[in-house]
Order: sequence, then C-alpha cells, then structure tokens
Amino acid sequence: MGCRFVRIRAITFLRALVILAAVPAAFAACGKKAPLGSPCRADDDCASGLACHREQCLHEGSARRLRDEEQRASGEGGARKVGDRIEVEWKGSYKPAIITGVVAPDSYRVHFDGYDAQWDEVVTEARIKGGARSGSGQRTAVPAASSTPR
Repeated sequence: MGCRFVRIRAITFLRALVILAAVPAAFAACGKKAPLGSPCRADDDCASGLACHREQCLHEGSARRLRDEEQRASGEGGARKVGDRIEVEWKGSYKPAIITGVVAPDSYRVHFDGYDAQWDEVVTEARIKGGARSGSGQRTAVPAASSTPR
C-alpha cells in the first residue's frame, strides 16, 4: 500500500504541474494578459501595469529599473557600483573613498576614508582618478566643518 500511495501522489503532483504550466497559455487564449510572475515573451503578454523582463511579468517600474541597471552595467564596462573603492580629487590631491550610492549615470555618493559622514558628498567622474576629464571645472560643494580633510 505504501508504494501505491507514493505513486498516486507523484502522479497527482505531476498533473498539477502540467496544469500550472498551462495557465499562462490559457490566459492568452481567452484574451487575458498574464499576471505578475507569469512567463512572457514581450510586454504585450503581461497584464496592465506589468512588463516583461527576462521572460517574466514584473511591475513596470521594477522591469524598467532592472533594464536600466543592466544597460548601464553592459554599456561602458567602466560603470562604477556601490562598494567600489576609488580615489576622489579634493583641493588638488586625491583622497581614498568608497562609493555608497549611485545618484545618476556618472554621479556617485562617496564616503572618504577616515572622515565622518558629514564629509560624504556627491561626485562625478570628472573628480574620480581615472575618470572622465571635463574642462568645465565644475565641483560639488563641500560641507563646512571645523577641520578640512587631510
């Protein structure tokens, strides 16, 4: 009786898997769009407010963010990310820092090694050693404090 019971449960489980796999196709057949988490091939396959990303229906905002991140990561190859150790130009010399946030393409929030968080600032590639150089000389303001970075 034990083996027969296990076999019946296995067959029931496999039937349930086949039915679950057919659900997205059933939605498409009756004109309904696939729900969140369903497999898809294009944005049109997903329900309103959802978009297809890597063959899965996700919220539009999440799909857009993931696409942007992937595009940035594959785009220049030099894209920096949170946790990267860099050197930032400050008053003519370079100070070691770590990226704590990506604000925009080529713009990062950094924390300088050995300094309080009040010295954290947003910098562009123009101030990062090995980054892009621009002739504008534009700099982000440094917060006032009783002492200056070394």
